[in-house]
Amino acid sequence: MKKFLVLIAILSCFTANAEYILDLRHRKEIVKDTASMEVVYVHVAFDPVLEQRDVKYEMLTIGTNFNKYGGYDNYQVDSIFMADPDFNPPFEEYRKLCRNYEEISESSLTDKNSGNITFYGKEFINYYHYTEPLPDFCWELYEETDEIMGHECHKATAKWRGREWTAWYSDIPIDAGPWKFQGLPGLILKLEDSTGQHYFEAIGTKKDVYPFGYEKRLYSKTSRLKFNESYKNDRLNGGNMLVDSGMVIPQSEEEEQMLRSRRMFYSPIELE
Repeated sequence: MKKFLVLIAILSCFTANAEYILDLRHRKEIVKDTASMEVVYVHVAFDPVLEQRDVKYEMLTIGTNFNKYGGYDNYQVDSIFMADPDFNPPFEEYRKLCRNYEEISESSLTDKNSGNITFYGKEFINYYHYTEPLPDFCWELYEETDEIMGHECHKATAKWRGREWTAWYSDIPIDAGPWKFQGLPGLILKLEDSTGQHYFEAIGTKKDVYPFGYEKRLYSKTSRLKFNESYKNDRLNGGNMLVDSGMVIPQSEEEEQMLRSRRMFYSPIELE
């Protein structure tokens, strides 16, 4: 851990506000800022059609000019490579390492100066990004309070993109929260939609200092609505895409029919 912190301190001294490419050997990161605080959330999503729950651990990274929201396991894998500059495992060892973590292919980067948020996502085998202005949630504030992680939090509600949300914002004076949510007087520590299909709650904070940005990939530029529609088709018709692409070859008509009717977990945060 000491070696890791020393490495991060050295990197942050040279690159506090400069964009550059950080080579972690398992992937490359285009650095936009240096982290000063992290908040880890548990995110529970529910698919009412499949009647299945999906639990992920996600992380808000807070910097001077940018905030990032992505997978906590992604951060843990990166930390292993950052801790030892000579760590370069063979492919099988790397695959075994990744199987111990559940990395997430989606992330978002909030530019505090421009007031824009850029989303990075994957559909099937392709990577996309889109940029939009930070959403205006039109929060309604209440006197009701709750205690989360030792912080007194106040209640706020908003209707946004097809769902009704209840947020609990803390006395931590940071305008940020899970996913794209922000716009309250304090850091959002708990968030839930009225149907119970999405629930976020902060479970810990960190004070690690390290460079962060977005993964260097060949992205196709798109819009939010196009990405969400394509993502919906991918999740609801993923079996068709696998068969039509030739990545999976059914051995019988029955197997092909079963594959084509396959529906993957789908519970979008945005409904419109």
